[in-house]
Amino acid sequence: MNLSRKLLATFFTAVIFTFCIGSTAKASEIDVETVKLVDEAVIEASVDNISLADEELSETETLSSTLDEVLEEDNVIPEGMIEYIDEQGEVYYIEAPVEEPKEEIEELEVKNEEKKEKEKPSYSEKDLRLLSALIYSEAGNQPYEGMLAVANVVLNRVKSDVYWHVSTVEEVIYDNKWGAVQFSVTVKNKKTGVSILDKALKAYDTGKFPGKNQKSEAASMKRAIKAAKAALEGENNIGSFLCFNGVNKGTASIKKKYDYKIIDGHIFYRTK
Repeated sequence: MNLSRKLLATFFTAVIFTFCIGSTAKASEIDVETVKLVDEAVIEASVDNISLADEELSETETLSSTLDEVLEEDNVIPEGMIEYIDEQGEVYYIEAPVEEPKEEIEELEVKNEEKKEKEKPSYSEKDLRLLSALIYSEAGNQPYEGMLAVANVVLNRVKSDVYWHVSTVEEVIYDNKWGAVQFSVTVKNKKTGVSILDKALKAYDTGKFPGKNQKSEAASMKRAIKAAKAALEGENNIGSFLCFNGVNKGTASIKKKYDYKIIDGHIFYRTK
């Protein structure tokens, strides 16, 4: 009896075990098939997505390449901007500097020149001729600075209250109000009736000079004209000095009494 029960129990156990094994195997097969199908679907979807992404990337690269080609061909730069490349090779666009039209610049330059001309003191050709001849007569052997100083002595007298009775270059040069001339070169030779200044005026007009060294005298007159123009246009190298003399024995007395300036062979000073 006990043995029969043991055998029966063993039989049922075997049957149940076999059934369980079979069920398990079928479940496993279903799971494997399902996983396989799912994996294939996922892989296929992934492949499709990758292909689509590749196509989109290709289109983007093509578009970018086409745009670059257009920009290179047409050299497209935003309006009002210029291309700037920094030290690292980076390209930027910055605002282009505003340039004034050439016509406006030229017109402005002309106006500035006209303004400068208007600001210069005006003088006549007569004043230039007379002052140049006086400088040549009084300081023909002096350097340019000495000639300029002589010209300014004349112009200082034109402006000074000390010489209240004269107000032009001509009046100063030919003045003899107090029985003596201001410049000895205006005194006429008793025999010829011609002064040193008269000869200088003739040389100014004709370009022919007394003496043998025409080239040297012409250069001296040229310096005198240049100094006269500079002085008439406002250049001054002696301040308000009104007098000048040759450097000689009397120079020491002038130095003791007055402010002075020596330029080459002349001493310039003011007594009042």
